Amino acid sequence: MAFRVANSFRPDPTPARRPSKKPSYLTFIHNLPCAVSGAYGVQAAHVSYPSAWHGAYGRGKGTKVPDRFALPLSPAEHDLQHSCKLGSERDYWASKGIDPHELANALWGVYCDFDEAEAIVRCTAIINQRLAAVGALRSRDEA
Repeated sequence: MAFRVANSFRPDPTPARRPSKKPSYLTFIHNLPCAVSGAYGVQAAHVSYPSAWHGAYGRGKGTKVPDRFALPLSPAEHDLQHSCKLGSERDYWASKGIDPHELANALWGVYCDFDEAEAIVRCTAIINQRLAAVGALRSRDEA
């Protein structure tokens, strides 16, 4: 008797369903400081280039990036991210010393695990620790 092996192996790891949109998460992102400058009054900037290791498959034809890969950026930094003045989007993040997928996954995990008030405090601490590590943490007078 012969057995048939089902064709369950997909050569590309991209998900079969569309990414989910989370308006409540984008509202949460607007309460955080900018991931690059530490300034408040941010926009949600989606990281659109892929990183399969982090579960980000980028933009497909006619699709958008999931909201879980949104980061808080000031309007000036968000414009710079999309302007290609520093090269590609990957080059922009590299010039800032940030692994955007890693930071996005960290913020998303905290958002999912805690109530909103606690998540804002913890995510702000994550962003401030990263800014302090690269010497870009703003003083209390600048905030």
